[in-house]
Amino acid sequence: MNDATPPRRSLRLEGILALLPTSDVLRPLLDHLVEMSRPDPARRWSVGGELGTAGTRLVDMDGLRETGVSVARTEARRVERHLQRAVAVIAAAAEGRGEGVVEALLEEVGALEGEGRLEDARAWAEAAVRETFASGSSRGGEALRLAARCARGLGDLQAARSLYEEAHLRSLALGRRVDAVIAATGRGNVAVDQGRWEEAEEWYGKALTLIEEGSAALPPAEARGLRWRLYQNLGITNRERGAFDSAEGWYRRAAETSGAAGVGARDPAADVEVENGWGQLELARGELRKAELRFRRALAALGTGRGGEGSVAVRVNLGEALLRQGRTLEAGEVGREAEAEALRGGWLRRVPEIYRLLAGVAHARGETEAFVFLDRALALVRERGLPPYEEALTLETLAGLRDEEGEVEAGADAREAARRIFRRLGVRLDPNEDQRSSRKGEGDEP
Repeated sequence: MNDATPPRRSLRLEGILALLPTSDVLRPLLDHLVEMSRPDPARRWSVGGELGTAGTRLVDMDGLRETGVSVARTEARRVERHLQRAVAVIAAAAEGRGEGVVEALLEEVGALEGEGRLEDARAWAEAAVRETFASGSSRGGEALRLAARCARGLGDLQAARSLYEEAHLRSLALGRRVDAVIAATGRGNVAVDQGRWEEAEEWYGKALTLIEEGSAALPPAEARGLRWRLYQNLGITNRERGAFDSAEGWYRRAAETSGAAGVGARDPAADVEVENGWGQLELARGELRKAELRFRRALAALGTGRGGEGSVAVRVNLGEALLRQGRTLEAGEVGREAEAEALRGGWLRRVPEIYRLLAGVAHARGETEAFVFLDRALALVRERGLPPYEEALTLETLAGLRDEEGEVEAGADAREAARRIFRRLGVRLDPNEDQRSSRKGEGDEP
């Protein structure tokens, strides 16, 4: 007997995820379905904008079989590359080419990082570290630094601290000045993650000293790129300490050094970061309209077709500036744009901060569903193994909203849960600091 029920043209993402087991083999397909999902037009804010989280998005069934074939082919190419790289490692070892072993291992680290497979990338980086010690390779500092970067991306801040420090010392011992500068910068970035501003400034200062001492041996463009990022990072630490005038001075130096201020040779990569940094400073000062304009300039600097993770971060900042001005409809629209871009590009680690913004928008509009966003953010962190830092930030936001609703006990529980995570990560707990998310997405390595 024929089934009289017509096939559905689309399914909700949450329904698809519930159908399938959790599996590393299925993960590429599920990730692709997330990227191709679209908003459900039936779910809207009461005045405008969607209410649902990513799980309520729709996946069209047209072409689904072709999608499965395409994902399978892409995954087969990835596995083939992975295995061929392993064979290259073995072959180089058999021929006694230690540098060849290190080269093959580090190439795969880069490929895996680009795919967002940080746990695998970290394992390959650690294998490269072992080989550099065994063979005496001059790339030992680089291998340690890449392992540190993966650890930081995974939220293992304590390991990242140690690895960056070791990378810095080993790079100095090997005479690899640029590697030592980048490792010191990375170590400072971990201190920023942990809210240890003076410690971060100490490491950024070490990096700047190394640049100045070796400026004659560094290509001018490379030295300039290293400098402006460090100036930008020092702007962050001064801003977070409340030293706004000093922060402004560092941001100005970053703009001038990078050419973003129209002075000297221009580094196009700086335009977005410098404007975003200025916007963060204006936001901290309470100059909300100025902050909004800075964030809009940062997005304009990206240009057409140049989205990605940086664009997502700037959109979240813009949404915050709009929300704090009481422009909740616009803030919600910007948040949804950020969500769509994050899902389209596979930047799932950015989604929790987007949902924190959208929760704030919903709360400001008096929507009781504000907590839905936070619940989904927490579930996403736990389901996808995202950095625990994101869970703690989301719990802090949840605590604040519970307090505002008069649910004091629930707020206290969420805040204590956040603090337990922060303590485990080595994050400095400041009783006067209620929001740490403003520094996310800044201060990355060159």
